[in-house]
Amino acid sequence: FGYEYESLAPKKKGKNMEPFLVTLYPMDRLQASSHEGQEFMYVLEGSVEITLEGKIHVLSKGDAIYYDSNDNHFVRAHGDKPAKIIAVLSS
Repeated sequence: FGYEYESLAPKKKGKNMEPFLVTLYPMDRLQASSHEGQEFMYVLEGSVEITLEGKIHVLSKGDAIYYDSNDNHFVRAHGDKPAKIIAVLSS
């Protein structure tokens, strides 16, 4: 799917949030997705392109975004190099 991830709290029971360290790779545009909950992303390295409801946002190191996951969204590395983010999802 163009990414690798590692759970940052795999042993916590009864979570309301799920934090991940994610490496995003450059890839062709795919179908946007939507699901219940909210997402927060913080860019650690590289550049990230996120499409929300058809509008493209480009985030750089130190940028963050918070959005409702039921909005159509698609995330990928921007440019030709991988990017690393912290992603926190809630449902």
